[in-house]
Amino acid sequence: MTSTQSTTPVYVPYPTLTSALDALRQHGIPRTGKIDKTIWDTQSGAVQGQLILGFRFLGLIDEHKAVLPALPPLVAASVEERKPILKKIIEDKYRDILSLDLMTISQGQLEEAFRKFGISGSTLMRATRFFVKACSELDIPIAKRFSERARPTGPRKKRASNGSTQTEDRTSNDSMRHDYSGGWEEKLLEKFPAFDPNWADDLKAKWFEGFERLMKVKG
Repeated sequence: MTSTQSTTPVYVPYPTLTSALDALRQHGIPRTGKIDKTIWDTQSGAVQGQLILGFRFLGLIDEHKAVLPALPPLVAASVEERKPILKKIIEDKYRDILSLDLMTISQGQLEEAFRKFGISGSTLMRATRFFVKACSELDIPIAKRFSERARPTGPRKKRASNGSTQTEDRTSNDSMRHDYSGGWEEKLLEKFPAFDPNWADDLKAKWFEGFERLMKVKG
């Protein structure tokens, strides 16, 4: 692990990362050569900080937030041109996990691999969710079960001590933990139209206005 790379893997939703790149494409990389979290002023402070960590992990900026050579081509690329560039970055930064054969490993084994980054709890769940979504979007082979929403379990009858029965919600933390398809925030972002740098300026302005309103609802 080099000093320029964070040990914390990306744990923002995949659409949030790509939207952050879209914002840089729209406004340009600062000539100072540094990225600070206020660049994404439509995001909450927490998400801004998570984007900085994500950019560091992907090798796009260093520990001083200075732009590294991998970032400009990613920002300059169109939506479609970006995919092979981002795929190469993901394959490099997650190479240890990819070496486990994502078509055969279990959910538990995938999570155990992510725990080696020193993360746990919601960060572990969100980091795994990002990775699965990235693989799906960038055509990196991964077992279908990781991208499918875990089936919710229905209520069942629990026998009380007095012999009567009562309804018990069987939805467990494990079911929630293995829902790699994302929460409502990610699903809402996925339905938002992708930014196209070729749009007219007025349409671009409307897109950013709509995205800002969405982020306020999300945050």
